[in-house]
Amino acid sequence: MNNPFQGIVVPAITPYRDDLSLDIEGVAAVLTYFDQNPYLNGLFITGATGEYDMLTPEERRQIIDLAIDLKLHKDWIPNTASLDYDQSLHLTQYAVSRGIRTVGVIFPETCKTFADAKAFIKQILSLGPNIFIYQTGNTPYPLSVAEMSELVSSGGVIGIKDSCSPKDFNRHISYITQLGDRITVIQGVEMLYLPSLSMGVRGVIGGGCNVYPQLFQQIRRAYENGENERAAQLQRQVNEMIDLIYQEGSGNESIKYYLSLCGVPIGTASRKTKAPLSAGKMAKMKTLHYQLLEKK
Repeated sequence: MNNPFQGIVVPAITPYRDDLSLDIEGVAAVLTYFDQNPYLNGLFITGATGEYDMLTPEERRQIIDLAIDLKLHKDWIPNTASLDYDQSLHLTQYAVSRGIRTVGVIFPETCKTFADAKAFIKQILSLGPNIFIYQTGNTPYPLSVAEMSELVSSGGVIGIKDSCSPKDFNRHISYITQLGDRITVIQGVEMLYLPSLSMGVRGVIGGGCNVYPQLFQQIRRAYENGENERAAQLQRQVNEMIDLIYQEGSGNESIKYYLSLCGVPIGTASRKTKAPLSAGKMAKMKTLHYQLLEKK
């Protein structure tokens, strides 16, 4: 279901074969696994964790087609933006032609000012979809709350995933408190999920959602039940685990290896990191796998 998402959202990784060609069967296995995972509420496809900047336009069209053909039950949104402005427009147009109603948008490198960002959003909207802004930690132009409000008021912008740095946490909180009744705000830094949850955030998305989505659901339930100490303990566990995942390589290799331990038939190849995953890191991920099995 191509709907705006909330809750625990996975930025799905993109599998490759050993020769670094796209493993489309692996993509199908990953999307199916996540669609059947009871702890996940939604999928974000070909985002930053999905290595969108490493994929060709044709490969991204293949993945969109696949997601449509799989008839996923969970809410999902494809990222149709690219580092290149024109490619973003072409891919969005293709997605809309396939019936996609909502797209995720990461600002291209050329969006250096609010005028640039607003013009880009306007062009995407002119193609017909609703927009969920995917604001990464290294976005070329982070939107102020007033600027985000202006985009929302123009219509068609229905949410934002904000990967804020600690110094920008006030901006993130203001998105929630000032705009949360008009759009869906999702925390893009999983280490900050609990404090954002206490302010009314609608969900979380992060690389760790590929590995331990059950912990985020447990954080949410503990918070809702007033179990503040347990919620804080679970959040600390998430923060420790994310460090483990990203200790080596891009982090995607560790995620892929972990998913293979869960029975998803994929390798660990990544276009971002050519070195194979070390035996020591594999051993640590195996230990993590056993730990998480005990927590279910």
